[in-house]
Amino acid sequence: MSRTLLALPALRTIKPLISRNLPRATVSPHHLSVRHSSSRNPFDLTKVPRYDPSRPSTMQSYTQSFPSDSDALVKLSFDGESRIFTLTMLGAETPDNRLTHRLLGEGLLPAINHVEGKWNAMLDSGESDQGAALITTGGTDASAKIFSNGLDLEKAMADPHFFDRCLNAVYEKLLTFPIPTIAAVNGHAFAAGFGLACAHDYRVMNAKRGYLCMNEIDFGAPLPAGLQQALASKIDDQKTMRKIVLEGHRFSAKEAQEAGFVDVLSESPQDTMDKAVELANKLKGKARMNAWGANKEVIYAQAVKIMRTKHDDATTAIFAPRAKM
Repeated sequence: MSRTLLALPALRTIKPLISRNLPRATVSPHHLSVRHSSSRNPFDLTKVPRYDPSRPSTMQSYTQSFPSDSDALVKLSFDGESRIFTLTMLGAETPDNRLTHRLLGEGLLPAINHVEGKWNAMLDSGESDQGAALITTGGTDASAKIFSNGLDLEKAMADPHFFDRCLNAVYEKLLTFPIPTIAAVNGHAFAAGFGLACAHDYRVMNAKRGYLCMNEIDFGAPLPAGLQQALASKIDDQKTMRKIVLEGHRFSAKEAQEAGFVDVLSESPQDTMDKAVELANKLKGKARMNAWGANKEVIYAQAVKIMRTKHDDATTAIFAPRAKM
């Protein structure tokens, strides 16, 4: 007990558990970029970049696309004044933002790692006093009807390591992220897309459009352990979980709020983003002492342990019953 109490004054110095020997980033006048080896596994969560704190300030606003401007899967914007990051899935590979290898490994995860690296830079340069927050959305215009429609099953089935090495890597990163994360659910979030929303700390959902649903039961696919843990991290009522997993119920935003896994309702895609920004401004200061991620590691320890467990034949085992139908 005394050891724990003595450690409290040092919270400001807590840093994410990453290697000090990682390559430094290069800084351009317009945005920050990180050079990655072409042989690097994009799903290796130990390889988070640390930015050079010697530059004058980390607070310049910018927008960056991943994996590149000419092949953009996601767009990441940083507002230097509010310290809020906005990560938008662009529907470039699939119009309904299916969580493919590319969207996960070349879009979402590199962008999320970039945000963590930026946060590390704020800590290193003493500019973390206002905190920061991350918002993820599927779009803000009227045509943005889908947050994420889950997986491309055929592509997922072709990779025996898809769940334990690809999808779980993104879920785990969000579950342990060092700043508040908010899913601005602009429309439908089905299956793994529902899990993506639940991996965030909070959810703001458009009450006028979209459902949250785990429909695996309707096409004979067992629920992967990592996806189940993403749901369970935010849903602890077993009757609700039964309704989600065994009945495949489609939850409206209002139903989801009543069940406790949507925090704020909105009236349109733009209002969803506006309310997400409002919530981010309310929460971001809680990260300033850099204990947000450390506390999440404790809260979600069991989920993270399961997500970090590697199974060579995970995808094959999950879809074997469906393949025999």
